[in-house]
Amino acid sequence: MKMAIRKKCLILELTVFLCVELYAQYEDQNMTCRLMRKFNLTGYVEAENHHFVIGGQFPVHYRTIPTSDSDEEPESPMCEGFNFRGFRWMKTMIHTIKEINERKDILPEHTLGYQIFDNCFSTTKAMESSMVFLTGQDEYKPKWRNSTGKYLIGIIGAGGSTMSLAGARILLLNDVVQVGYASSSSILTEYLNVYRTIPSDKFQTEAIVNLIRHFGWVWIGAIASDDDYGKHGVKSFRKILETNNLCIAFSETIPKVYSNEKMQIAIDAVKSSTAKVIVLYATDFDLSPFVLEVIHHNIAHRTWIATEAWITSALIAKPEYFPYFGGTIGFAIPRSVIPGLKEFLYDVHPSKDPNDVLTIEFWQTAFNCTWPNSSVPYNVDHRVNMTGKEDRLYDMSDHLCTGKEKLKDLKNTYLDTSQLRITNNVRQAVYLMAYGLDRLIRVLIKEYREYLLHPKILAFMSYKVCYLTQ
Repeated sequence: MKMAIRKKCLILELTVFLCVELYAQYEDQNMTCRLMRKFNLTGYVEAENHHFVIGGQFPVHYRTIPTSDSDEEPESPMCEGFNFRGFRWMKTMIHTIKEINERKDILPEHTLGYQIFDNCFSTTKAMESSMVFLTGQDEYKPKWRNSTGKYLIGIIGAGGSTMSLAGARILLLNDVVQVGYASSSSILTEYLNVYRTIPSDKFQTEAIVNLIRHFGWVWIGAIASDDDYGKHGVKSFRKILETNNLCIAFSETIPKVYSNEKMQIAIDAVKSSTAKVIVLYATDFDLSPFVLEVIHHNIAHRTWIATEAWITSALIAKPEYFPYFGGTIGFAIPRSVIPGLKEFLYDVHPSKDPNDVLTIEFWQTAFNCTWPNSSVPYNVDHRVNMTGKEDRLYDMSDHLCTGKEKLKDLKNTYLDTSQLRITNNVRQAVYLMAYGLDRLIRVLIKEYREYLLHPKILAFMSYKVCYLTQ
């Protein structure tokens, strides 16, 4: 009976979808809607000769460049602060899709393409990318086809809970699946189109409270980033802590956009409190200014409890930080080994594509040089410095890149494959989407072969995969 009802629902959904598609084609021929401005987005696209496209969002930069507060129309901001780790995540998605396309046991009659954007660890860029995934920047596109002209299966991303939430609200309206690889906020469970390859913060928060109980600590401080990840994480933490008769000494936030006044409130709370155990709910990007302030004010002899977002981050685990943050404890994502990834990561060079601005910037930042005849900025930093020093504005390096620089001489997180944690989550997210689509085809192909072989129907039905195959 249950299966019969599902089949009836499927037939009805296919009928409605075909009507919508025919109407969309009519609209496509009779109306054109163009954007007044275009977004400044960088990334990679490979869609030609593929049946479907998977979208991706990764923080290849740490932040957006602050724009002037003028009365003119707002413009899409540029990005700065190259993130080697985010670049590795982006490359991992490309490597995984290529791996799947070479396999014969997954989607043997179809191939996957990709459209990937750098969201600069910014909700603004996450929103811009989500809009482009759905309709592009040049013309109206019918539903289920993104700006490549191919059929969009889903989105991998967006590299953080706040960014995933921003995109999820748009993608849900269009029934587009989103698979998060680093978005752990428990709020995301409210969105039916969001899946994850990382556990919810709910489990981590319970584990942190159990850790505190184990060591007999009763007077705890809490610091959160000023976003959904931080604020809702601390809110859940306080609730569970109080049910265990433990006390919060203070709870402060660190700003997303640097503010000396707001940062000093958090620093003063840490300095003046008698609590020596402090939980930090923040990403490594957001935490970096706070770490510099802790060092600047010489705040030592604290026990820091870290969340998964920064416990293994190379951005924080620096030798000069050990006198202040050495002994930090927390829960990490399990590490893994990805066959063939290291060799793929080494296969990168600016000379392969003069239009590949991300690879050029990677090369310039990694080797402290400027690629000849390139307009790509070098290691720009427009932030107001945290400790009152002069701003750093290094647009170009005097040293030109030769192209003969050796990747094996580098020591940065891009080529470090010894701690593949979120990187493996990216891989699993791509496989989750590929296996879901493959399973859907195999389960329904016998009864609806004439429909399901068509890419339009498969794109539509991929959203129903969990319901129809459970």
